[in-house]
Amino acid sequence: MDEVAADLGSSAGTIVAICRANDIPVPPPHYWRKIANGSPPKRRALPTDRLKRNQTVLIGDQVEPVINDQRLASLDAGSEQLLRVAVAVEVTDPVAAAIQKDLRRSSSAGEVRQRSGFIRVDIGLDSLPRAANLIASIKAAILERSWSVSVDAKRGAVVDGENVELALSERYASIPHTPTAADIRDYRSYGRPIPEHDQVRSGHLQLSITNATYLGVRQKWADGKRQRVEDVLTSFVDGIERAATALKQLRIEREERARKWAEEEKRQQERERLEAIDRVRGTIFKEQASAHQEALMLHGYIEAVKSRLARGSGQDVQTLGWIAWAENYVARKDPLNGELPVLLSEEDALRIRWQYPDR
Repeated sequence: MDEVAADLGSSAGTIVAICRANDIPVPPPHYWRKIANGSPPKRRALPTDRLKRNQTVLIGDQVEPVINDQRLASLDAGSEQLLRVAVAVEVTDPVAAAIQKDLRRSSSAGEVRQRSGFIRVDIGLDSLPRAANLIASIKAAILERSWSVSVDAKRGAVVDGENVELALSERYASIPHTPTAADIRDYRSYGRPIPEHDQVRSGHLQLSITNATYLGVRQKWADGKRQRVEDVLTSFVDGIERAATALKQLRIEREERARKWAEEEKRQQERERLEAIDRVRGTIFKEQASAHQEALMLHGYIEAVKSRLARGSGQDVQTLGWIAWAENYVARKDPLNGELPVLLSEEDALRIRWQYPDR
């Protein structure tokens, strides 16, 4: 405890009081003497109900956090396995040199995110030489197989008429965050939490095919424990060909579905057209039949009136006038008194179908 207090520029009593106030375990009496005599260490787990694990706690102004590089290095031992030691890579090929120059020109804040011709790139600046050599090798392998590459942002390698979209990326690794003076100031002033980890580029490169999802083909080739992505370029180029075959099969299936859908849509439109024509013709036919039926009924009534008139009545003049009007009215209403019905043309039926909605 005296050593910890000396590192923090405080006294052992102050450190013990702060730990007890915040439920931070401290060694019990004679703990280190028992360890020196060979007793197994017994440590109480750090409570996490009040504070999160690895959370930096600043208490008052008596204790200032001290950045201990040696301690941070020991804490980071587990994270270092995620980081690949950068190996100096020379760019000697003219094509690779041109690619490197183009990528470096588009870099920002130590990151390179852009499409370099036929492949999308998302890497750190330290991996730029490797990436340039990889892209040049992939392009040479593609051209060697008589394929073509496209500079269109929506296309990649063109294999048998199919566009295979490619990407080169660098993965991230999580390392413990070292609190800075700005972090401490923001925490004290605004209560802003201090990050526990930082995300840094790991040096692990990955090649991927981005538009072959759910096609049953391999999509990723990456650095591993025993290999680098440069060692699997042949497999990657073979994967491009398999992805192109799967994409072509998918395109054929989609075109067949689209063709069948278009044919079904055409048949449905024809059915709807014929139904509209029949609806208009049928409605007119029913209207004519109803008018004729009504005319027959009215004509029967007129005949009944005439028979009563023949037997004698005191209203002969007025009745004869009504009969004349009624016969003329029935003649106008009966569709069979004029020309016989003719079949309505399809064009005319479609033109007036809005007058006969489907109910």
